[in-house]
Amino acid sequence: MVFLSTLPAGRRERQFALTVVLASALIFLAIAPFAKTPLVSVWAFIPMYEASLVVNDVITAVLLFGQFRILGSRALCVLASGYLFTASMTVAHALTFPGLFAATGLLGAGSQSTAWLYMFWHGGFPLFVIAYARLADTGYEPHGRARITVLSNLASVLVLAGGFTLLATAGQDALPAIMQGHRYTPAMIVVVSSVWALSLLALGILWRRRPHAVLDLWLMVVMCAWLFDIALAAVLNAGRFDLGFYAGRLYGLLAASFVLLVLLLENGRLYARLVGAHASERQERERAQRAEAAVAAANRELDQQNRSLEQTVRERSDRLLQSEKVAAMGSLLAGVAHELNNPLAVVLGQSHLLRESAPDSPIVARVGKVIAAAERCSRIVRNFLALARQRPAERGEISLAQVVREAVELLAYQLRTGGVEVSLRLAEDLPVLWADGHQLHQVVVNIVANAYQAMRRSGLPRRLTITAGLDPVARQLRLTIADTGPGIPADIRTRIFEPFFTTKPPGEGTGLGLSLCRGIVEEHGGTLTVESEPGQGAMFLITLPVLAPPAGRGASPDADAPPPVGAATILVVDDEPEIAALLVEALERDGHRAETAPNGAEALRALEQQQYDLVLSDTKMPVLDGIEFYRELERRFPVLVQRVIFVTGDVLDAEKRRFLEATGAPFLMKPFDLAEVRRVIRRRLAETARG
Repeated sequence: MVFLSTLPAGRRERQFALTVVLASALIFLAIAPFAKTPLVSVWAFIPMYEASLVVNDVITAVLLFGQFRILGSRALCVLASGYLFTASMTVAHALTFPGLFAATGLLGAGSQSTAWLYMFWHGGFPLFVIAYARLADTGYEPHGRARITVLSNLASVLVLAGGFTLLATAGQDALPAIMQGHRYTPAMIVVVSSVWALSLLALGILWRRRPHAVLDLWLMVVMCAWLFDIALAAVLNAGRFDLGFYAGRLYGLLAASFVLLVLLLENGRLYARLVGAHASERQERERAQRAEAAVAAANRELDQQNRSLEQTVRERSDRLLQSEKVAAMGSLLAGVAHELNNPLAVVLGQSHLLRESAPDSPIVARVGKVIAAAERCSRIVRNFLALARQRPAERGEISLAQVVREAVELLAYQLRTGGVEVSLRLAEDLPVLWADGHQLHQVVVNIVANAYQAMRRSGLPRRLTITAGLDPVARQLRLTIADTGPGIPADIRTRIFEPFFTTKPPGEGTGLGLSLCRGIVEEHGGTLTVESEPGQGAMFLITLPVLAPPAGRGASPDADAPPPVGAATILVVDDEPEIAALLVEALERDGHRAETAPNGAEALRALEQQQYDLVLSDTKMPVLDGIEFYRELERRFPVLVQRVIFVTGDVLDAEKRRFLEATGAPFLMKPFDLAEVRRVIRRRLAETARG
């Protein structure tokens, strides 16, 4: 918190305070030679002047007590008490002033009472200032509650002021005479010099306190004005109602006003900052509300896409389960996947960017839900593609548990709406397999789909139990898929793996599903068998050997750790404006400079005008697609063919797969993860730098 007592005095504040002191000093020097000049006795001046002093000092004391309650500084409490002391002494001084309310003043005052009250008043305040400076230097903080401290100080000040008033009135005979009528006696010189010395001492102690706070600076200005006040009104003048009398009291009024003015200005600045902070908070809240509305809109859009996707899954899966014509279905699913991957890439990428932009915002949890839902859609699309692929086996390290989960997720809607309870019992420590994950995915989907169709014809309960574990002796993984359907009669149990054998009604199956499944499992060195009794359901058992990858085929430990690279100039070629904008924003956040082109033809024109370090190109675009664009690069810009990264919605098309394999260029599948995009870009830039 920034207050006058804690804010260090800057150059501007020092110059302003010095200007005020110099101006006051010049006026003092101009008036001093004429201080004894007698003027008209204006009796109304006394109550006007002292009423102004009381109001100023009381307001200043209240403001300082308020800061004390916030900061807890005992120094501020003492200084506030000093201003309250001056206000109390001013009241007593006015009431005892001879000729103002009574011939000799009120409160039993005598001829010396008013003069001595002036001395107690002007000698007491510097003592409070000295105490403030000493307490501020030691950093002493009060103990107990602030309200009790304030009340105790108020009581102490009133008792002190009352004591001085009592001494100056009832005990005036014990004090030396310093006034004779309206003129000073020789004893006045000693008394007023002592009072003046106290003010000078307070000024010196404030000056030695370093560093100066803004409040210290203005207290020094106050003490300078206090010195001028005492000098004109009690040292250089001859008595009451001369020029020094009036001028000194005006200096006293200024001294009482300086700290009040800066406190009021400080309150104004604090209020302005409070208003600004409130406005900033309101703007932040409005931005958060807009972001939340955007997330909610994305959620609604994603929910709609999910519903649309589930509808598509239901329709396509039914056709797949009925016909098993994988080749025809592959083309259809590839089209669906391509149309869904573009908006999914935008939703997923923008959600990641939003989470990066405001990691501490309350909307991060909602963004996480959007990302999770988008990734679920992405997995469903990948599962579609896995079912549709017809190609030679591409083996790698896979998790059997993950294959099972993705297969069940693909058929989750049918199983849920069909009232089938699914129980997955997958061991957590299963070793990885060296296998074609897509082919094994087809096997699990086919067997689970057959179990679902069998249980539809039976009564409740409908339960599907999938168990996976390791046989450590045989070094085999065992996967069982058990249902509670009607079971398989013994006379046909031995034939279900024969090609074209089916028990389904005409038009609902080709009889190739289980035959293909056994072929895939046996190609992996495993076995596929069935155990069943009529009325007891069926259990399919798959065994797969745990094989190590061939030499040289393991993943490199450093494959995902490309070295850091500097900023690059990158051309993004994509006909989807939202995806292009997403990639540009992500690249620019990483310090790269990115530009876009809507198709291959526009990209070639851009390459003629500027050199690029990297090109990110979609494969499916109007005018000139990614394949033709790459061939033009080979012909016109051969150096750039090693700087291309492809982005594609699907790799099912045979021509596209052959093209990507022939070029050896890295490619990203939509919807992509921005972290993967950044890794591929860093790796490609590092390869370019080495090459």
